[in-house]
Amino acid sequence: MNKILTVSIAAYNVERFIENTLKSLLVNKIDDLEILVEDDGGTDKTANIVEKFEHQYPDIVKLVHKENKGYGSTVNKSIELAQGKYFKQLDGDDWYDSGNFEKLLELLRTIEVDALYSPYIEYKEGKGQKKIVDYFEKDIDGVYKLEDIISKSKHYLIMHTLLYKTEVLKKCKLKLLEHCFYTDTQYAMFPLVNIDTIFITHLPIYIYRIGREEQSISLSSHRKHYEDYIKVSERIIEFYNQNKDNLSTNKKDYIFKYVRWHISNTITGFLIILKPDKNNLRMIKEFEDYILKNNEQIYNSVKELSKIVRTLRRTKYNYIIYKLISFLKILKKYLEQK
Repeated sequence: MNKILTVSIAAYNVERFIENTLKSLLVNKIDDLEILVEDDGGTDKTANIVEKFEHQYPDIVKLVHKENKGYGSTVNKSIELAQGKYFKQLDGDDWYDSGNFEKLLELLRTIEVDALYSPYIEYKEGKGQKKIVDYFEKDIDGVYKLEDIISKSKHYLIMHTLLYKTEVLKKCKLKLLEHCFYTDTQYAMFPLVNIDTIFITHLPIYIYRIGREEQSISLSSHRKHYEDYIKVSERIIEFYNQNKDNLSTNKKDYIFKYVRWHISNTITGFLIILKPDKNNLRMIKEFEDYILKNNEQIYNSVKELSKIVRTLRRTKYNYIIYKLISFLKILKKYLEQK
């Protein structure tokens, strides 16, 4: 039977969560579903748990062992192996709303589009709080030209909200950075160049778990992997420069603003929360110089989005001002995670 959807699960050391993750996908009528569980060189019992599901659902669940190369490599491998008409990503510690996922599968069997948008549910670990995050108004529903609808999104589309036609991913030769964190921005941005039609649904599918200290969004992880965010930032500037002349007006504007937002977040969300010393201030200035050298328009536009960037530039990267900003930003980040 032809597969309607491939779900790729990035599963590195998620033995506490993977059973719940897989069970959330095993709904009714799943003969045309493919689940690729990417064991990214894990060292716990994740693979053993997945093997039990693989034995029970041999035509649906497939365990893929691979060398540890990071999140991007799991997506790259799954796209290479995918047999589904459509493709959606899932982190091994997150899960899908089973009822809505079943409705999604029914929908995919009846439509023909390049991509699909759906809201996601934010789940706070330890508190059990759930919040639906939806970027489109309720009256926006059904099939649209991406060019016509992308400006209506309240936020830049992220990995949790997107599902692609597998053919689109293969056509654009999507290749995420490997041995690198935070590559989900590439996943959410790069395929848009090749997307014509998108289906907007208000069924929340993805349940995104937040609040674990070991997550990539935690304060400690931001400090540890800040260089990866710089790598991704440089890559998306390169991507924009390579594609901007061939983009339609609304797509170009959307991707430009998406890049600008990501660059601003690199400085204010990652680099500012490092230890506020002169070496890190110098690194921020060097990153700013890189942006200016490679795209002056983005450089000039970033200050419109970020008060922190405006302040740093206006004070010529004054060390005392930088230390004060850093202290306040770290305090805010700490309180947000409590």
